[in-house]
Amino acid sequence: MVRGKGFELVPRPVPTRQRSSFYKDIVNEFLKSGEESVVISGTDRKPATLVQGLRKVLQAENAKGVKVVQRSQEVYLSK
Repeated sequence: MVRGKGFELVPRPVPTRQRSSFYKDIVNEFLKSGEESVVISGTDRKPATLVQGLRKVLQAENAKGVKVVQRSQEVYLSK
């Protein structure tokens, strides 16, 4: 009796990467709101992760005049 190796190799192509527009949606909603500053709440992301994602979107979109600010455990967008 041949003993199994404990794993199986299944041929399957690697799926394409799916990018999330989560941070871009936050920035767009803020710009549409017309508010001077807002706190971002209700996400499951850590504050540092949220700040990094938002800053990358602002840089990629060349959004001048919008800042991401972290105070304690809260993240703000301001104009």
